[in-house]
Amino acid sequence: MPYLSQIEIRYDNGMYIIHNPSDLISNFPFLDGKIIRGEIVSTYRDGKTIRVNREFRFRLTRGGAAPIGEILEPNPIKDLGFPLPCYCLSIVYLYEEEKDGESKCFPIVEGMLMKGSVSYYFEDEVKRILKEEEAGIILEGTIFHEQLQRLSSNLKESLLSFEQENFAYTKTSCRKILEEIRRIITEWKTIDGSISLCEKLKSVINSLYSFASIGGPHEGVTTKEETEFILKSTTSLFFYINSLLKNQRIGLRS
Repeated sequence: MPYLSQIEIRYDNGMYIIHNPSDLISNFPFLDGKIIRGEIVSTYRDGKTIRVNREFRFRLTRGGAAPIGEILEPNPIKDLGFPLPCYCLSIVYLYEEEKDGESKCFPIVEGMLMKGSVSYYFEDEVKRILKEEEAGIILEGTIFHEQLQRLSSNLKESLLSFEQENFAYTKTSCRKILEEIRRIITEWKTIDGSISLCEKLKSVINSLYSFASIGGPHEGVTTKEETEFILKSTTSLFFYINSLLKNQRIGLRS
């Protein structure tokens, strides 16, 4: 679950720290002692909101009287030379954990964006993120099946091109995703044990691919409304296929 919230960064005992991230550890107590990955979206200084958009990592610990987040590398606040203390808008979406002798990343929780406490001076940034980038942030915080990992970058490109009102490119990117998904499900026989459900899904995908083939680099209509429909349908389908693959809910043809 990508978690969007305001944090205060200080310098204390030779460390850059997130001061008292109590809401984070309260909402997700299992993160205590974990290394967390995310992004500093922006910072507020002298009446101005400054866009940062840089990745960062920190170790969350309960500390003494209050929890702290010890910022590790990369540390954009240090690298960019921002004076301290400073207030930042941050998004966190993954945590690291030792498994089978190596460090692996896991989503905090998949499939949604949660907003914590944010001051009024980050309101415009929050509205922008919630309106334009929610799906993109969820993509960052989702672990995809190996068959879909490469396609996730195509979906990010589709979302970005739609925000830039490049609707023809959005449709082209969606069509590439749908074409690959059609290839993936060719050998599927059942979904959740149902042959009928699997055949109906294939029919839906073929229809959506056909619908997305009008316009873009081909002749035909390309408007914001039908491009948005194609993009949202492709995005929903992408997450559904990912869930089926990851949870081994499909049966293959013998």
